[in-house]
Amino acid sequence: AALAVWCEPVWTTLRYGQVNLLVAALVLWDLTHRPGHRWAGAGIGVAAGVKLTPALFAVLLALAGLVAARRRPNGPDPRTPGAEPWNPWLRQAAVAAGAFLGTAALAAALLPDASLRFWTEVLFRPERVGNAEDTGNQSLHGALARVLHSDDPGAAATALSVAVAAAGLAVAVAALLSGPRLPQSPAWAAAACAVTALLVSPVSWSHHWVWCVPLAVLLGTQARRRSDEGWWWGTAGCTTVFCSYALWWVPHSPDRTDRLELRQDAMEMLLSAVYPLAGAAFLALTAAVTLRATRATRGTGEGNAPGVRDALQAVAKE
Repeated sequence: AALAVWCEPVWTTLRYGQVNLLVAALVLWDLTHRPGHRWAGAGIGVAAGVKLTPALFAVLLALAGLVAARRRPNGPDPRTPGAEPWNPWLRQAAVAAGAFLGTAALAAALLPDASLRFWTEVLFRPERVGNAEDTGNQSLHGALARVLHSDDPGAAATALSVAVAAAGLAVAVAALLSGPRLPQSPAWAAAACAVTALLVSPVSWSHHWVWCVPLAVLLGTQARRRSDEGWWWGTAGCTTVFCSYALWWVPHSPDRTDRLELRQDAMEMLLSAVYPLAGAAFLALTAAVTLRATRATRGTGEGNAPGVRDALQAVAKE
């Protein structure tokens, strides 16, 4: 816990008085509800009402529910004790959507003018919070702006974000539906979804990456369980990335006027994209462990958990 405070995203969140830790905790608390719990999904909906990014978790749950429904077209056997009339992921996604709409309605009732302005104007102007190329913007959009030396990466950033969103959601869905075949599968799915959201958002400030803490805990848990030196190195690497403050080693514009980020060299661009690179590496790792678990299960003839390729096809269809 003490080490987590010194992670750059956590320290910056505390320094700026941001709510990122509370939002992440609310989402994680929601995901720990037992399947079919009456209020499962409410936490995600409220979190999305505070910060829009957690809404991707509702999308994850909906996609997982749809894929699960396709695998069981006739639904659960009503003769089975405790059988749900529909799968718990769809239920949780629906509750999340309802809770989100509830927060939006409450805000509209309390602050009608501000709410109308947000949903009709502010939401569609990400540049209002700063320059796209700011070093603190650790999204794909920001990294590509620095690589292209442009304050508007345009269609290239949009295409890349769409591709990563589809791939990241496919990985998260496959991990979530792996169940006991993949130890800590809900944790893998949650971390993959969070990383995907951070990557594809137009603006993901460095303090939004507080998800590095549960991510590092997950890697450390895997290292202890597997007793594999490689996992310990991965855990150490993840911790180093987020505790090193490496992205701030490069020339940057604190007042956002000099726009030094548009003149970065190759090494500086690499350092200022350290969070997106770490996130992409984690998605690749999640895909690998999920695929390995699925293949091992199929090789023994157990279960029919969807692989990453199957999940990607399902995401594309939906």
